[in-house]
Amino acid sequence: MKSIRYIGVSFYKGRVQLAEIEHGKKVQVTTLAERETSLDIAQAGVNLTADHPQLSTFVRELRELYKQHKLSTEQISFALPPDPVFINIIPVDASLVGADIRKYIEWESAQYLGENSSADYLVDSHALPASNGSARTMFMVSVRKGMVAFIQKAVALLGLKLRFVDIDQFSAEKTLLANYPEILEHDIVLIGVRFGGIDASLIHEGQMTDYRAFHKSDARKAVASYLKYLKERDGLNPPAAILLHGIDITPQLVGALRSESGIQQTLPLNALRKIPATSHVYPPFIKESHRFASAIGLALRTQ
Repeated sequence: MKSIRYIGVSFYKGRVQLAEIEHGKKVQVTTLAERETSLDIAQAGVNLTADHPQLSTFVRELRELYKQHKLSTEQISFALPPDPVFINIIPVDASLVGADIRKYIEWESAQYLGENSSADYLVDSHALPASNGSARTMFMVSVRKGMVAFIQKAVALLGLKLRFVDIDQFSAEKTLLANYPEILEHDIVLIGVRFGGIDASLIHEGQMTDYRAFHKSDARKAVASYLKYLKERDGLNPPAAILLHGIDITPQLVGALRSESGIQQTLPLNALRKIPATSHVYPPFIKESHRFASAIGLALRTQ
């Protein structure tokens, strides 16, 4: 079997994270890298365009990262921070199919983003398991076209091939599923800790079935609020585990969350728990692999 390598890129707190994974006889992480970036994607995302003045700087920084780690992989994907992205969960009539679903999603996006949303945004959706026979729910994700055009042009200038543009939290879900297969029959809460906010998701039977973003909130308040919301909404028992990815995940934070939630399986997501890393991978990054969970999730995707 001929091996192929994919790269995933994510962004946290003014830094860019890169993960390269080789898919061959076995799947293994070949590179984890991180560097500061002059462009804060979370803050600048709403204003990005293909002719943004910082495009050349962004390209140079990624090129330097490639050169520093002697990378030759052409296939690259990006995980966007949720700040400049619109994410919502909406009810959809179960009778809608095909083009009718698309029209309904476009109508819904116009209610939130304005009548010109189709001209300014790329809108995608993903069906969630139906809660009853008459209705279902869907994730609706809207990304500004200018932001995607910025990434597309950067990739073209680098001479690479763009595979996926995904959302940070959704990419980390892939990493969780790959590394914790034995607990996926239980409810798991996935927490993304980013600068200025928290992302919270419920993983039910191996699928993300809920998502909420907490802006300008610390992790302890956000986790408490999310667990309360899940209990009030569905009457769910406490989840079996809380797994955290992102930045500033300290032993003190983990201990506080474990104590306050009463959930003993509260821990940083080990993004390399079931995925081996080669001897070339920087050991401190292996120790803090939760910081690379989104980048690794992208590089794990084969389709």
